[in-house]
Amino acid sequence: MREVAWMDRHGYKRVSLIRDDDPDDMAEQGIPLEPPNVDKINWEEVKRDLHNALIDQRMFGWQDVQRAQNALTGILVRVLKRKLVLLYRQEFQEVKEHAQHGSN
Repeated sequence: MREVAWMDRHGYKRVSLIRDDDPDDMAEQGIPLEPPNVDKINWEEVKRDLHNALIDQRMFGWQDVQRAQNALTGILVRVLKRKLVLLYRQEFQEVKEHAQHGSN
């Protein structure tokens, strides 16, 4: 088996596993390798957390952003990383539980 990267009709990058002797254009029919679906993130919470973090750092205007580029990067990483890590963990637990129930 080998990995093939491809672009779907909506502009999303995809990776699929296909047989070694299959042509690359078979990627869409292959076994998908995907990160968790980010649609499952509660984006309203992200917006609220981002807003509150910007308030905490007193980032109100362009001059504040210019003055504190590292703070802005830290805010984005902190807010989004927390949600994304949680999503990966939830997906892992779901797969683990599914495997346990499937083996009974």
